[in-house]
Amino acid sequence: MNFYFKIIFLGLLTYSQMFVAQTYSKIDTTEFTDFHLYEPGLLEGLNFGSAGSVQKELVFNRKIINNSESVLLKTEIEELPSYDLKVPLLDAKYISGSNNEQLFSVFHSQNISSSLNYAILYTKKSYDGYYTNQGTNHNFFQSNITYSSKDKRNKTKLFYNHQRLFYNQNGGIQNDSSFINDVFSSRNRLLFDVNLENAFLKDAFNKIGIIQKCLLISKSDSLLNKTDHNIDIEFSLISQNRTYFDSLQDQFYSYSYYDSLSTRDTLSKKFLNTDLTYTINKQIDSLSAFSCSFGLLGQIYTHKNLTIDTNFHNLSTCLSLGYNKSNFNLLFNGNYFINGYRNENFELSILGNKKINSLSIDLGAQYSSSSPSFELLKYHGNHSSWNNEFSNQNILAINGSISLKRWKFLCNYYDVENPIFFDYLANPSQADGFAQVIQSAISYDLIFKGVKLKSTLNYQYQGGYTIYQLPDWVGIFDLSYSFNAFKSALKLNIGFQGKIYSDFTLMDYRPDLDVFFVSNQKQQNSNVMADFYLNAKIKTVNFFFTVSHFNAGVSGYNYFTALHYPSPDRYFKLGLRWMFLN
Repeated sequence: MNFYFKIIFLGLLTYSQMFVAQTYSKIDTTEFTDFHLYEPGLLEGLNFGSAGSVQKELVFNRKIINNSESVLLKTEIEELPSYDLKVPLLDAKYISGSNNEQLFSVFHSQNISSSLNYAILYTKKSYDGYYTNQGTNHNFFQSNITYSSKDKRNKTKLFYNHQRLFYNQNGGIQNDSSFINDVFSSRNRLLFDVNLENAFLKDAFNKIGIIQKCLLISKSDSLLNKTDHNIDIEFSLISQNRTYFDSLQDQFYSYSYYDSLSTRDTLSKKFLNTDLTYTINKQIDSLSAFSCSFGLLGQIYTHKNLTIDTNFHNLSTCLSLGYNKSNFNLLFNGNYFINGYRNENFELSILGNKKINSLSIDLGAQYSSSSPSFELLKYHGNHSSWNNEFSNQNILAINGSISLKRWKFLCNYYDVENPIFFDYLANPSQADGFAQVIQSAISYDLIFKGVKLKSTLNYQYQGGYTIYQLPDWVGIFDLSYSFNAFKSALKLNIGFQGKIYSDFTLMDYRPDLDVFFVSNQKQQNSNVMADFYLNAKIKTVNFFFTVSHFNAGVSGYNYFTALHYPSPDRYFKLGLRWMFLN
């Protein structure tokens, strides 16, 4: 009964963070610069294959050290925004590649009336894999219905998100040297022996919810400066399930705790979230404005993993203050947990931006103290089991950047106290001390007639506990040339993109947990990986062709994403995108 009382209590009295007003996105039917970026963020990392396969970051980011969210459950889906369209839109995309790689995506949105719109997006990614038991099969579905009152004072959004990620897990190849020493690339990759021939991992995610935004008060003074009072309410239900299966004839794992014939590890969580935010936006004068928001977040969730079956709740409050004046912006955010599993966790941040003619300066600082996700403390699986007591992980982050015309200089400092990571046995561990990352980068963008260059050079210094195993240097480039043909009826874009990185120690990968863990067994040499691409566009039809890692084998076959996991060889993709407006 206490559990249901908590649901009713939190459902009625607790809410949180500000929900940004519904996004009314513009539909661009002419620009296609980013069409060749098939996998978001792919240039900043390495992967096991293609079409949604496992990726490992090369450039440090905050996600790597965020252990407060679930590390064993994956959420790739992004919220589908709301739209306001004068005509119905249908956007379809199909891409085919080596080893039966396929991506099919269709998006449709239409205004039923001047105040009501619906949007639907379905995406499917799949491929057979370059090695035995390496395929993927991912499905994504998102939909929403958005209502806006005629006076624009009330906006309601009802949404549903679903994703299903399916990975075959082969445990990597058995003999790395058989790949490295294959000088002439004469060997079929499917002939390489792998560690697991019957293992797979499935992660399913479902979210349904409603968002209500109301303009309570809107008034203006004698100088027509407005002050608006808004209240935002969100209610959502989330279900996430993870299943890992293998037969133990492969003898890959050292331990089998409760079944010596097969593995059926499961982990599931169900969330009930309620949010409430009150916001005041005040226009001080024609050049400056002030905003303030206060919110409450209530959360109840269940956690099930074999013999573990428990319930948790969290109650947090947040405060946001913002000030904008001409070319100056300042924002402060604070979040504090006042009750529940994350009791006394907090996060504080301040961000500032100043523009002086063509010079833009951004500065920010953030400090947080967070409890690890529960599965880092207690977990039972056939091959892994632990019972830990960890203290909070404290993170200090200081960020700064300067942009001047085509140049951008960036510097980030991360200091992690009591860092949590997966040790040499792939068990969660906490270091008694600090891990530091000092990251600097310089970017240069050039546009000259039809030539476009985007380039970034990153340097990453790792101090204290060096548990992230990243290369010191990572360079990213994209060089293309665009021109028109047949009296501008055909637009062509041809180019090269890729990355270059320095030596680093490869991490190992655990198939049953879907995590990377520290290892000192193999050094990955510096390498260059480049792609060739061609885009063509006729009105609203895009044609796409790329050869990924076209330089594979030029300087040998020593390129790995993780220990025993070679990065993909040369492969191609061919695609078509057609947008209908009617």
